[in-house]
Amino acid sequence: MQRLYLDIDSKDEQRCHLNFALSKAYEDLNEINESFNYLKKGNDLRKKILSYNINQDVEFFSQIKKSYPSIAIHSVVEESRLKPIFILGMPRSGTTLVEQVISSHSKVTGGGELPDIGRLGSNIARGRIKPSAEIILEFRRLYIEVLRKKSNTKSIVTDKMPHNFRYIGLIFSAFPAAKIIHVNRDPAAVCWSNYKNYFATNGLGYCYDLDDIVKYFGLYKDLMQFWKSHYGDSIYSLNYDNLTVNQADETRRLIEYIELDWEDKCLSPEQNKRAIRTVSQEQVRQKVYQGSSQQWRKFEPYLNGIFDQF
Repeated sequence: MQRLYLDIDSKDEQRCHLNFALSKAYEDLNEINESFNYLKKGNDLRKKILSYNINQDVEFFSQIKKSYPSIAIHSVVEESRLKPIFILGMPRSGTTLVEQVISSHSKVTGGGELPDIGRLGSNIARGRIKPSAEIILEFRRLYIEVLRKKSNTKSIVTDKMPHNFRYIGLIFSAFPAAKIIHVNRDPAAVCWSNYKNYFATNGLGYCYDLDDIVKYFGLYKDLMQFWKSHYGDSIYSLNYDNLTVNQADETRRLIEYIELDWEDKCLSPEQNKRAIRTVSQEQVRQKVYQGSSQQWRKFEPYLNGIFDQF
């Protein structure tokens, strides 16, 4: 990898991948200084490739809050055999594990990270399309059609796209009885895990700069407080670290919230054989374990106290 890295003909994208790979290799060798050096180079390069600026997300979140009142007044009441469960929060907060737990239940199909709420609803949520009852109903109809294709004949389908937290107001307007599970985790652990990983999608530009990640986390936290002020306990809050420490109790409360009968399989999510296409695919094949939220601390000397505000 080092020889490839020094190859002057290497493209930026190739060099970016090599930086992340070398960082992982040096971390495995416990050479933390080298690991962090390559990680920072990889992140700097990825941010440059994506031409990301945090101000675009500041504006996005502002538009969502301004547009919400005109969406809320057009809430619909429609029955459907298919019932979505939305599992959302910051990326790397534990949404994959929670979906594995829930989709271990015999009555649930795990849909994975579905892009369709954002694809179908982003312009409505941002006020670029003027909302109406007809617009909300059409959004609902199109999304239900997506779920139908994923459902495997089951009536409950999970959607664990983390960034759906941006669209909670639109979701409740189209699905007033929706089950929304907000997964939260130690902020430093979340921010570090986002910085540490290379994401194939181009939509996570904030992940490649520590200042950007911390600012984005602040935007996320503020928006979740905004939604909670409107919907309160309709949004179920689940802490990842509590789930790993008190697995049985937390899992039972979770299954009770989604109004399903208890099944012991929900305590063995590592045995769930459904395909997973997220960065967490290796972790969730193991039994639920504790301590992962402290892994960032070995890099603490290189972070200039950026997580001290949490």
